[in-house]
Amino acid sequence: MQEARRGGTPGLTRRRFLSASAGIGAGAFILGACGSDSGSGDEEVGGQITVWTWPDNDKTFEKTVPIFEKAHPGVTVKVQAFANDQYDNKLLATLVSGSGPDVAMVEITNVAKYKGKPGFVNLAEEPYNAKRYAENYADFAWSYVYDEEQDRVFALPKNTGPAGLFYRRDVFEEVGLPTEPDEVHEIFKTWDDYLANGKKAVIKDVRWLVDTPMAIVNAIRAQAGVSLFDESGESQLTSPVITEAVEYAKRAYDAGLVSPFEAWSQEWGAAIKNGTVATFLTGNWFGGSAKSIYAPETAGKWGVAFAPEYNGNAAFNAGGDFIGILQTSKNKATAWEFIKFVTQSSDSLRTMYRENDLYPAWEPVLDEPWMNQPDDYYAGQNVNEVFAEVSANMKPPVTNPEDGAAAEALGDAVLDVMQGKASVTDALAAARRRVEGRTG
Repeated sequence: MQEARRGGTPGLTRRRFLSASAGIGAGAFILGACGSDSGSGDEEVGGQITVWTWPDNDKTFEKTVPIFEKAHPGVTVKVQAFANDQYDNKLLATLVSGSGPDVAMVEITNVAKYKGKPGFVNLAEEPYNAKRYAENYADFAWSYVYDEEQDRVFALPKNTGPAGLFYRRDVFEEVGLPTEPDEVHEIFKTWDDYLANGKKAVIKDVRWLVDTPMAIVNAIRAQAGVSLFDESGESQLTSPVITEAVEYAKRAYDAGLVSPFEAWSQEWGAAIKNGTVATFLTGNWFGGSAKSIYAPETAGKWGVAFAPEYNGNAAFNAGGDFIGILQTSKNKATAWEFIKFVTQSSDSLRTMYRENDLYPAWEPVLDEPWMNQPDDYYAGQNVNEVFAEVSANMKPPVTNPEDGAAAEALGDAVLDVMQGKASVTDALAAARRRVEGRTG
């Protein structure tokens, strides 16, 4: 989840749609994550490793790397961050060239590019034996890193993005909508309810219910468990669920419920601050961005409820990061200890949660007190009462190397529908043909 994308201008543009689219005991945990059961063979942990990531993960690593280095005297971790629009191409290029870092992050929308291909160390093999940890990672997250057919684990899950409905309590109070999470979910129980009752929060050309049409499309698609491709590799862009999701987005757009702002633009960020968008359908990490970047002064004005339900299911994922070791690393033992620390250590996960609201994929920490506290930013609400249930009910996706191209085609189709250039059926059919032209 690339948290700090910025720039752009207001308006309904193609870039807008692309940027919006995509228990064990404590003693056993300490032994497995940091103790003698290290799985690093005869190699000694020491020396320097280089880690590649993107903003703002580098800032989080500034907080966690000293903890790791203190626990491993003589180890140095060098973190390099590259812009979001450059990172993936740079990482792909370095895998081809056979040079690069010891450790690299992978964002959830790019997993399929690496999962079944060479470049990352297979952590299922000796001396790592990473499958022994599978039960302790969220099933949803583990499904991204483990290729059963190849018996390959290409990375470890760092965090997920259990999603919900972020809403402005002050706006809801102003217009007579309920402000407590359970009551908010009841009045927005279904997507029909959301569109019908959400109109109360809207002031024409001044305030809107939701930021982008793709927020609706992506939520419904994920709740239904429909990926961009099925397991045979066939495009799902014309599936009944995606068709229905786009139809809901069109209804919202035509009713004036959707803002004109481009996701991640300055105007979009200002809307978080000034309340001109009343709700956001997104992952829990949104709170970390709002607190630290976009709207720290709005503490107490926010709440989190379950998203509107599709066929009785409110749960969906919106974000996640993974971390693995490159085959070209000259210091794999230290790299292995580091990626375990990042994804399994309570010190690391607690720091990432407190700094950026990153929801751990490592389930043994989910019951720890720091994960379950009232949060003043949400008027004293413990938002993880929502996110824990969402996390437990998220549906694992089918990933495909062409996910990025399909997401782009879907974004363009939705844009054409919103602007009245094509019907839902025609736009999605064209998007599917475009994708099949790449994969056929």
